[in-house]
Amino acid sequence: MKTLLLTRHGESEFNASCRINADPRISSPLTGRGEEQAIALGILLGEEQIDLCVTSEHERAIATADVALEGRTIPRLVLPNLNEPRAGALEGDLASRYDDRLRREGMGSPNPGGGESQLDALRRYIRAYEALEQRREHVQLVVAHGMPIRWLRLSRRLTPVREEMPIEFSRPQVDFAGTPDQYDAQDLRRRLMKLKRYLSAVDG
Repeated sequence: MKTLLLTRHGESEFNASCRINADPRISSPLTGRGEEQAIALGILLGEEQIDLCVTSEHERAIATADVALEGRTIPRLVLPNLNEPRAGALEGDLASRYDDRLRREGMGSPNPGGGESQLDALRRYIRAYEALEQRREHVQLVVAHGMPIRWLRLSRRLTPVREEMPIEFSRPQVDFAGTPDQYDAQDLRRRLMKLKRYLSAVDG
């Protein structure tokens, strides 16, 4: 990998209703606005060389890539390690309640009912990015979710004290199908090392 282009999916029906969808087996189609955002992303990427498009397993991520890259023959890869953190019993709950629980219980607390903690999800994201870094495709477009994007953005200024949610992790959200964040291989590697140090410090 030489360049990683990282963007979020377009708005989904779950996003529009402010509810959590972390199970990729549950349909999460784009709204009309989400499709427009994906079209705008495609226009933005029209002149961009893309050697590989990577998505999570979620319908909203795959659909965004489908719309944005329509008419272009670009190899595709689905990486489950980019999926949303497993919500367990919180699947379908209001996003505001989900965030309140994160602040109350901390990033290391698994979601009830067989869910996953934010820190365990972060470990998956790191593995996903490391796998992409080792691939031969020079320019990789990743259509993923807010969490893996925000972790990379925050990587250089995280200061772990406890497992509580870092203040920087709170809203505002990552834009839907916005201008992709761009990382070269060296920058990505540095950010992943920082995230690993963060996890080591939190784990104690």
